[in-house]
Amino acid sequence: MKKMMMTAMLLMLSLTAFAKDIHKLVVSSERMHCAKCAERVTTGLEKVDGVKSIFTDLSTHQITVYYDEGKVDDSKLLATLTEIGYASKTVSNEKVKKAPKMKKAKGPAAECSMGKCEDEKKEGEKDKKADGVTGATRK
Repeated sequence: MKKMMMTAMLLMLSLTAFAKDIHKLVVSSERMHCAKCAERVTTGLEKVDGVKSIFTDLSTHQITVYYDEGKVDDSKLLATLTEIGYASKTVSNEKVKKAPKMKKAKGPAAECSMGKCEDEKKEGEKDKKADGVTGATRK
């Protein structure tokens, strides 16, 4: 009986030792305002090793990412969001027991109904041009 109890205790300890450190990061990005934006965010973050699930909420402009802290950290996730054009502020970051399953959206995301994506793209193009330069050629 004692052997069985000891074996059970060792098994429990070994299982908890191998448990992954899953974290839930919630960030806010005002640039995410349509289904196409949410699709870009999800696609960009899915490429990061250690990301388990991603959820977007257009009404609050929030992105929730469940990730394995052993493989990636929150600064890498924030940097990735900035790289894909959705700079974000951390709302919360906490350890959780497990990541919920991510539901895949069906069909392609509709284009931005508000026209904001195209407006922001044009704004970005203006920012890239150097002052006083009207054109350039490449040899």
